[in-house]
Amino acid sequence: MRAAIDIGSNSVRLAFSDGTTTSQITQLALGIQQSGMLSPTGVTATIEALKEFKAVCDERGVTDIFAFATEAVRRAKDGEQFCQSVKAATGLTVNILSGIQEAELALKGTTKPDGAVTVCDLGGGSLEIICSRDGKTPDYINSLPLGVVVLKNIFNGDYRKAIDDMPKMLTECSSVPRNNTVVLCGGSACNIAAAMLNLKVYDKKAVSTKFTAKQLDDIMPILLSKRLSVLRPICTKRADTIPYGAILFQTLLNYLGATEFYVSDASNLEAILNNDN
Repeated sequence: MRAAIDIGSNSVRLAFSDGTTTSQITQLALGIQQSGMLSPTGVTATIEALKEFKAVCDERGVTDIFAFATEAVRRAKDGEQFCQSVKAATGLTVNILSGIQEAELALKGTTKPDGAVTVCDLGGGSLEIICSRDGKTPDYINSLPLGVVVLKNIFNGDYRKAIDDMPKMLTECSSVPRNNTVVLCGGSACNIAAAMLNLKVYDKKAVSTKFTAKQLDDIMPILLSKRLSVLRPICTKRADTIPYGAILFQTLLNYLGATEFYVSDASNLEAILNNDN
């Protein structure tokens, strides 16, 4: 049995090679736009979550654990200090992935149709865009600092401004191929998919399917509502960040001229667990 831990900007996720997963929202990157530092409360919450994850691994007799951090930790001034604190508190060694490494893992780990794809992995701190003509080898990789926590820090609840500004924030996507199949992954994508399906309980198999851009357009009023967690209770834990993910995805789909897209629950964790580290 192997385990992998993804220390993201908004959540911490644990996955085992038998397919079982768990996650906690810790918002490690909250406020990083202003301070350049990890959130003190986010650091505490993340370390507590990692202690719990390590205890679960110990109970299950798992010693092969690969822990990795993404945009928030690689960007923060105190990223290395955070990794040292995690090591002292849990014994876990945190591997800080580059944006390119993170993107390559997203391409490898996602569930996607055959052929040319554009994988968009949206996390709390960054958006990775990976294009591949064969679905295996990246032809284009870009890591943009446009994660949902970052966008929340920037817009602070002003969804109208986010909608107006998002096209300018995605101008680097002008070189992304327009004819590839679009695959969205990451916590926001999966929870938006669950909301579109009106799921009462999250189901990773159910969300990993094809949707139309119109389905996203139709549910946008709910996703941008202050009553999101009431109207779609499955979004409760991410109700403060999902609206920004929805705005980004809608803008990106319009940018790419995509009328349909796939969502994949599987991503970098699955790539790590299926790789020989």
